[in-house]
Parts: sequence; C-alpha cells; structure tokens
Amino acid sequence: MRTSKTLLSSSFLCGAALWLLQSCSGAGSQSDFQELPEAGWPLRTPVRFSLTVKDSLSDQSLWIALRHDQDYPFSNIFLITTLSHPNGSVITDTLSYDLAASDGQWLGSGNGIITHQLPFKKGVRFDSAKPYELSIYQAVRSLGSQEGMAFLPGVLSVGYLLEKSTSNPK
Repeated sequence: MRTSKTLLSSSFLCGAALWLLQSCSGAGSQSDFQELPEAGWPLRTPVRFSLTVKDSLSDQSLWIALRHDQDYPFSNIFLITTLSHPNGSVITDTLSYDLAASDGQWLGSGNGIITHQLPFKKGVRFDSAKPYELSIYQAVRSLGSQEGMAFLPGVLSVGYLLEKSTSNPK
C-alpha cells in the first residue's frame, strides 16, 4: 500500500520524467501519458489517445511509453493495441515486450520508477491530418491462468511518443 508521501514522490517523478521526455523530444514530435489507478491497470480497460499528425509527408515512428515501479511482478508485458485511421480502418496488434533481462535487471531507465520506450510502429506514414485513435490494453496473465489479470499492479502510466523516423527515440 502506498503512503501519501510515496504517492507524492511518485507523482513528482512521473511529472519530471514527462517534462524530460517532452523537452528531449525534437521539434515535430509529440507525446502524452495517462496515469493509471493505484489498484492497477484494469483488464479490458484501454488507455486511449487521439493523435493528430501534423506532417503527413514524413515517415513517423510511434513508441509506447510505459512507467512502472518496483511492485511490477513480471519481467515482460503483453499489450493489445488498436490504431484507428480516420477513414475507418482499424489495425489491431498483440504485442509482447521484455521489460527485464534474464538476471532480473530492468531494461528501461530510471531508479524506483522505470520508464520503457517500446517500439510500436516504425517508418509509418500517417497520410491524414484528421485524428487517429490509439487504444492500448494490458493482456497479462499469471502463469497457468487462461484469464487475464483483473488488475495489473505496478504500472503507473502508459503513453506514446510520435516522432519523425529515426533508429531510436531520444
């Protein structure tokens, strides 16, 4: 159970990380985050974003950003995403990401609160100036279970980073 001091510290660190991510992003990039409930990320509850791409002539890279604390109980995460095009087409992906090395060390950056920038779509051209809708669901199950976890603990926030295509986000 988090104390108010821990929650305040976590909120400050999340805010500082968001500011750092935005300030380090180049011109023309955009990002957004949504905080998750303290009880955990609910199953079948998407985190939704509206993306308005200003540059329809350049290839873009879309990254999923994930922040978790030391209470996150797994070394990986499974996500289901839907990316809805303004013309009505929908692309659904089931994604698996390693969050820790085999020795248990987190692969993301940070100390206490770990931030991961997970590749999602690279070299994609968004050809419409109208908003795209991105939805991200958690699809994590405990070993041996057929049902997803009702609440995924330890995940603090989920977001995205959209930028002109490069090999890695800043």
